[in-house]
Amino acid sequence: MTLTDAAATSPEPYDLIFSAVEADVAQELEPRFAKHRPVISAASAFRYAEDVPLLIPPVNAGHSQVIPEQRRARGFKGFIAPIPNCTTTGLAITLAPLKEAFGVQAVVMTSLQAMSGAGRSPGVIGLDILDNVIPFIPKEEEKVDKETRKILGPMRVSCTCTRVAVLEGHTESVFVSLAKRASPGEVAQAMASWKGAEIARGLPSSPPRWIEVLDDPFRPQPRLDRDTHGGMATTVGRVREDGVWENGIKFVLVSHNTKMGAARGAILVAELLKQQGFLG
Repeated sequence: MTLTDAAATSPEPYDLIFSAVEADVAQELEPRFAKHRPVISAASAFRYAEDVPLLIPPVNAGHSQVIPEQRRARGFKGFIAPIPNCTTTGLAITLAPLKEAFGVQAVVMTSLQAMSGAGRSPGVIGLDILDNVIPFIPKEEEKVDKETRKILGPMRVSCTCTRVAVLEGHTESVFVSLAKRASPGEVAQAMASWKGAEIARGLPSSPPRWIEVLDDPFRPQPRLDRDTHGGMATTVGRVREDGVWENGIKFVLVSHNTKMGAARGAILVAELLKQQGFLG
């Protein structure tokens, strides 16, 4: 019997499971764990199920209220609560204050994603990434589309996801059609002053600000900005008007893909769920 088999069938020593396995493995193992214990997952296996919350604590903390229904429907004593794809995380965080203040009709995003997010992706092998940009990341664009809409609600989302020769930190170029007109200054202020869900503000892993907005036109840069507030903040710059979109705004963001977008983001979700009473 393997360690994972033992953990799934003998739950007593385990109060909380953090899962970071491949999606096909998660599809089998995570429900076995969840029969007895809460599972905080970085896998995509259950992200799109209606009774499974896809949580970014400052953005949609209330979505955890589907957990009781998940338990009833699936016969779990625990539950499964995944975090989003790391590319979705920075995008959703920056769109949340815009949706609250102005409404969001549509989003177009192009990502320049760090190598550390590739894992064992067949698109980045050995020296392929050097002096190069990989123009396709399998299943990534579909994930960002579905997850952004699940987290924030109805809006049109289109994205192109690429891999670049950066070690850590995803950069995204974002174009937004707002529901009502706003100046770049108003958009920057809405982001900079955004506090997110009240319950998420005092969690141990929460940064002092979820979004930092910079005036320097050469920022954000992953090497300079990915570790802002311990890698838990999203950094935004180059907020400008866009003349193609109705009520168009465009900006650049940097988000740490292996901190807020992965391990520390999963811990933040666990902290939220404990605060909400879902963890003992």
